[in-house]
Amino acid sequence: MSRHDDALLITAHLASPLAGDAPQLDALLEYLLSLHHHKGVPGYKIDRSLPAPSQAEIPIPIPRRTLGEWEVALCSDPIYPACAEEYVDHVNKRIAVEEAAMLAPGRRLVVSTTNSWTKSYRLPLRIRRIDRVRWFTVGRPSRVLRVLRRATSIGKKISVGYGRVASWEADPIVRDLSWFAPSDSAPVLMRTLPVGAWLPPGLVGARKDYGAAVPPYWHPGRYTEIVRPA
Repeated sequence: MSRHDDALLITAHLASPLAGDAPQLDALLEYLLSLHHHKGVPGYKIDRSLPAPSQAEIPIPIPRRTLGEWEVALCSDPIYPACAEEYVDHVNKRIAVEEAAMLAPGRRLVVSTTNSWTKSYRLPLRIRRIDRVRWFTVGRPSRVLRVLRRATSIGKKISVGYGRVASWEADPIVRDLSWFAPSDSAPVLMRTLPVGAWLPPGLVGARKDYGAAVPPYWHPGRYTEIVRPA
């Protein structure tokens, strides 16, 4: 942390329920800034069938620290209110084959409903009825907010109205809690981290897993042994 950075509590105030999980803060920042670092190419995508991109390729307004081969940002995993109401909703899609009679005879074709853009589905979604999501991080509030305010929605299925963000806040706090929080016995894990000698002994609230500790979190090239908050 530089002398110009503050320990921060970031809050996304939500105007609609959250579908799925909230994003990791560093992944969200990279996504919002990616257009400016790929020659302005609309729809730039990372393909899981290709090698993962270079780590820390996109500068973000929060610092990163090197842990072995990984460049890990100083930010916690998303934190949800303890009183969150949860339920399952479904998003449906189907092509209106019953309207085929309205087409000219020569346009009435056999259409597959099991693949491609005509695929029908009924997708279950975990929904949290919450009013906010929070992250601990480090940075300058104005710089972090300048980027985050571009995110008007978070989570899954934002196209149908889930995860709308009413406002963003970045409040300075006394202590950096982005990776660990103090407890009476040993530090409490606040962020998914790669396994290594850098982990403090007796870490509280941690469970071992296999996955990613840096973005893009879904890319198999990022997978390694990790510990995540339990």
